[in-house]
Amino acid sequence: MSGAQKSAILFLCLGEERGGAIMQQLDVDEIRQITTAISTMGEVDAGIVEEIIAEFDEKVNHSGSVVGSIDAARGLLKEFLPEDRVAEILQEIDGKKIDNVWKDLSDLDEKELVAFLQKEHNQTIAVILTRIRPDVAAKVLPLLGGERAADLIERIMGMDKLPIDTIQNIENTLREDVLAKAGNSAEARIESQLVSIFNKLDEDMLVNLTRNLEERQPDKLLSIKQKMFVFDDLVKFNEMMLGKIMREVSGNTLPMALRGAKKEVREHFL
Repeated sequence: MSGAQKSAILFLCLGEERGGAIMQQLDVDEIRQITTAISTMGEVDAGIVEEIIAEFDEKVNHSGSVVGSIDAARGLLKEFLPEDRVAEILQEIDGKKIDNVWKDLSDLDEKELVAFLQKEHNQTIAVILTRIRPDVAAKVLPLLGGERAADLIERIMGMDKLPIDTIQNIENTLREDVLAKAGNSAEARIESQLVSIFNKLDEDMLVNLTRNLEERQPDKLLSIKQKMFVFDDLVKFNEMMLGKIMREVSGNTLPMALRGAKKEVREHFL
């Protein structure tokens, strides 16, 4: 471990008040390095903590492992820095995507996320909903049922500042029980990303690319193409559905699209 990581473990063991008091003696660059280490550390095995900080042996044996998170870093910094400075440092760290547990959770398939949330206590779900992206929370909430959704909103309304250890426990659970399992479906997420890329490619580029991949990766390419939706697919809609789509398109969007479309697609629209 680097010096900053070892220092981070020390601060986590000392706690916010004592750790904050010591951190006041450091310069800004040192604070930034240690804050970064705390934010990225995750769970550290108690045995490693004992090796690095022998003088805290008794305390470490009693409390077990320590957990670093963005909220742990925030708790330490706020002891001696103004709120705007804390926000600035943490925003810089978050901008580098150092602690991505909430971002990764927001990027999950909503069905996976709902399947996990349905098993959790409403207070835990309420905390999670306040930290994931609002658009994701808005999609998930109705899937949990109207009665439960109302209770969750009520809990969020009455939510006060949560203890750091509560947030840490939730983050650890998410890493171990949700994101770790979701990692097993990495292939599906990669395929989804490729579908999005292929949908946005220039037609000539797409034709050349698929021609090459049909020889080298025919099965995977077929799977991707089956999930794609391109302008030409609109010919598969019946007249009623196509009319509904056309009414929703404003301005010159449709004429511009038809101008670059294939002849058979234009004729289908006309």
